[in-house]
Amino acid sequence: MHPAVSPVPGPGPAKRNTTWWWFLVPTFTCGFGAFAMVFTGGYKLKSRAHMAAAVAYLVVTVGFACGAGLTAPDDPSADRGTAYDLAMAAFLLIVWLGGTLHTVFLQLKVAKQVPPPPAVAAAAWRVQRREEARELVRSNPGMAWELRIGRPDIEGRQYDDGGLVDVNHMPAAWLAYSLQIPQPLADEIALQRGLRQGFTSPDELVVYCAGMTPERMAMIRDLLLFRPL
Repeated sequence: MHPAVSPVPGPGPAKRNTTWWWFLVPTFTCGFGAFAMVFTGGYKLKSRAHMAAAVAYLVVTVGFACGAGLTAPDDPSADRGTAYDLAMAAFLLIVWLGGTLHTVFLQLKVAKQVPPPPAVAAAAWRVQRREEARELVRSNPGMAWELRIGRPDIEGRQYDDGGLVDVNHMPAAWLAYSLQIPQPLADEIALQRGLRQGFTSPDELVVYCAGMTPERMAMIRDLLLFRPL
C-alpha cells in the first residue's frame, strides 16, 4: 500500500466573468474612461487588435484634453470657435459614443467566455506551480532542497511544487505512485540511476530503461526533475 498523500490546495472554482457594468465607465466619464475598459476587454480576450484600439482611444483622449484649452468655445475668432466645435464633435463621436459601443461589444464577448472546468483549471494551476518550482531549483538550489521540491515522499513537506518528481532521489515505490508507472519500471529506474550515478535528462530514461517507452515519457516528462546524486 502506498503512503497516503495529503490533499494539495488548488485554485477555487472558476467564476463567470461579470461585465454588465463596463459600459457605465465610458458613459459617465464622457468617454474619458473608454480606453481603460476597451483595454480590459482586449486583455481578457487576448486580442492585440482591441488593445491597440484602446491605445488609440487614449491618444485621442489625451490629444483632445491637451488641445481643448487652445480653442475656447467663447473665442471671438470664428475660425477658432469652429475648430473647437469640430474637435468636440469628433471627440464625442469617436471616444464617447464609439468607445461606449466598443465597450458594450467587448463586455458581451467576455461574458460569453466559458470558464474551464474545475479539473482543467486545477491542472493548469499545477503546471504553473511546476514552472515556479523549477525556476526556484535553478535560481536557489539550496532553498529548493530545503523546501523538498520533488520529494512528496518526505513527511512534513509544506511547499507545493505542482507534483514534481525528483527522479534521482525518490524511492522506487514513490516513483511508481507519483508517476503512475508499473512498479517493475520504477525498480528498473532506481537500479539504473544507481549504476550511472543518476540521470540527467528524460531521454536517458528512455535509453537505459527498457520499460520507458517514448509514448510513456511524453505523458510524464513535465513532472520529472533531475537533481544530481
